[in-house]
Amino acid sequence: MDKSKSNWMIRSESILLRLIIVCVTALLISQIFLFKEGTRNYLSKVDKMEGERITATMPLYADAPLQITEETAVVKNYQNLLRKSRKILIHIVKPPEHANIYVIVNGKRVDDFTKGSSKITVYDGDYLEIDATELELSAQFIIKIPEKDLLSPLDGLVVEGSKSILPIGKIKFKNE
Repeated sequence: MDKSKSNWMIRSESILLRLIIVCVTALLISQIFLFKEGTRNYLSKVDKMEGERITATMPLYADAPLQITEETAVVKNYQNLLRKSRKILIHIVKPPEHANIYVIVNGKRVDDFTKGSSKITVYDGDYLEIDATELELSAQFIIKIPEKDLLSPLDGLVVEGSKSILPIGKIKFKNE
């Protein structure tokens, strides 16, 4: 029984050695055929592109800076969908005519006072301001918190000024 097992191993070893010799020979022959121009076109698909620039000829600098707008997002303000939000009403006392006054949240204009008041959605940690830089005369703004569940700003806060950005403050929610 040992003899039949060793014969089988000797036969499989010789078959494996012959298979390796055939594969190495085929590899060497295919490499030799790559030296001839006629067979190289059939064996090498990328040889046709040799010597050509693969990258497009593009300038190394941009003509204009990259501008990413919120309209390019699939869902506008998607990061705020899971955050708790509150509404704040800002009323203007005696709105001046022809003055552009804006509500600024985190440095970005979000609303104006064309209707005499502004209702905005804020999140915990936002910073709220009023842009009155184009306002010639002093105006008063009253901050109303409908749900009464904010620590800052306080309900009924009065902010007054002109020709500047008027800070209202950082939004802080009460812990529930």
